[in-house]
Formats: sequence, structure tokens, C-alpha cells
Amino acid sequence: MPINFNPNFDLEKTQHEYAVDKRTRIFDVLEMEDAGKLAFSLHDDLSYTNAYVRNGEFKTSTSDELAALSQAEQQAFTKDLFEQASKGVGFYYGRNALQIDLSENGIIQQAIQWLNSPTTLDAIKKISGFDDIVAASAQATRYYPGHFLTRHNDVHESEQRRVAYVLNLTPDWHPDWGGLLQFYQQDGTPRDAWAPLFNTMALFDVNHVHSVTYVAPYAKKPRLSITGWFRATPL
Repeated sequence: MPINFNPNFDLEKTQHEYAVDKRTRIFDVLEMEDAGKLAFSLHDDLSYTNAYVRNGEFKTSTSDELAALSQAEQQAFTKDLFEQASKGVGFYYGRNALQIDLSENGIIQQAIQWLNSPTTLDAIKKISGFDDIVAASAQATRYYPGHFLTRHNDVHESEQRRVAYVLNLTPDWHPDWGGLLQFYQQDGTPRDAWAPLFNTMALFDVNHVHSVTYVAPYAKKPRLSITGWFRATPL
């Protein structure tokens, strides 16, 4: 059976919550069995590249490529990342760009197709008030200790992003481990933070300034999610 919203999903309640501050969370968004299968597949079935900014450029490297660097090169790499991060610039995390493939029917592909289904797109239109949403981009993200995403918004004119989403898929994440979705006022003053609760979808307007806080060295597992944007341009 294809993935779909948990039957207990309350669209009207979610719509009212989003209207208050253009953000909301849908708890238990999927059937628990589907969420469990999806979490397992994100952990065991996908390969991830490490995404980061260095010298002002977006780059990706495999873990093997980074491990092959000399000790001096690894130290320089880490120093550059943290120096930029200290100024509020950059990110470092694992990612896998997910694409729709109708010839595949695995649980991850089912999730991508669900995100782009008429049922989901219509729900997001009603929640957000954006009638021009036509598609949802998706990437799997994996945050290990030392990973982070500094403060930014998700405005992207060419993609016409409307609503950002984070589908959290790490069971039993402890908030002391970091990896929180932190929101800020426009001047950078911190507001509040949402822990990545399992099987919860965070939705927020792309103008919201936010970050993913540094994942602590003592985090016991990777922070896994599917993230992306509901947008007004086709994929």
C-alpha cells in the first residue's frame, strides 16, 4: 500500500496553526509502520555525500574522499569550515538528492511520490494559502556529530519555493544532542527551537530565518530526515 497521511491527520487544525506564524508541525504524520520502514531505509539503503561550503563555493565529497586527505589537509578542512561557521556562514552534513522514479517502488521512492501526490500538494496549498504549489523537491539528510547548518532563509526565486518541510525520521533523538531546528527573528535574535521528533513533519514559510544546531560529539546516532521545499515550479 502506498504511503499516505496518517488517517488521524487533522488538516483544518494544521491550517489554523500555520496561519498564526506561517509554521507548524504535524505529529505522527505517517502511519508508524511506514515511518519505521522509511527510517530504516534512510539509514541502511542510501549512500550520502558530504555537503559543505568552502571558499565561498558549494562542494560535495564522499566520506572516503575526505578520509583520504592527509592529516594536515583534514585539519585545514575542519579549520576552514569552523572559521566560516563562526561568522554564520556555511554548513556541513550528509545528503542524497532524491528524484522521482516511477519505475521504482521502494519505501523512499514511495515517500517522494507521496510528497508530490495531489493529496499532499492540495493539503499544503490549503495549509499555506499558496495556490500555485505544483511540486515538492526532496533530499535525504544525515547529520553526524560535528555537522551543522548555519542561520539562513530558504528563499530561492528561480525555484519559487513557498514552504520548507522537514520530515524527521530518527527514533528517540535526545534534544541535548543538538540538531535542533532553531528559528530566529530577522535581526538574528533566537526565537524557539524544535527537536527532530520521530515521524513529525515541520512546515514553515521560506522567509523564516532558521538553522540546524551543531550536533554534539556525544550524539548516539545520526539525525536522519527528508527535507525540501513545496514550490511553484515543476521539478
